[in-house]
Amino acid sequence: MSAWDIQPTEVNGILQTVGGHVGGEDGEGGLVAKIDTFGEHVSEAGAAAASGPIGTALEEFVGEYGPALQEMVLKSGSCIQGCVDATSAYLNGNLQMAADAQGNAGSIEDLGL
Repeated sequence: MSAWDIQPTEVNGILQTVGGHVGGEDGEGGLVAKIDTFGEHVSEAGAAAASGPIGTALEEFVGEYGPALQEMVLKSGSCIQGCVDATSAYLNGNLQMAADAQGNAGSIEDLGL
């Protein structure tokens, strides 16, 4: 890490926007809320289709991709927290702590999809 030039106000704005999409204002909305009810909604869609094969396919989809979707939401939250920690450390003048916080943020390189 050679040099950083962070603009905290802009970082905060981005974190607020992304955090709103991931967890909502209270941490219980956004994608967090959607993932909590995902299986229920897919099950309702299967019932509404009134087709055994469609219901089975939707059930298999949730079984296959539900855990990966939950993991993506968790990793998103981890990345947001890592950014908060790194920016806070930077503002406090501790560049090594900032680099460590950035390095500890959840990796989104391999989601296993």
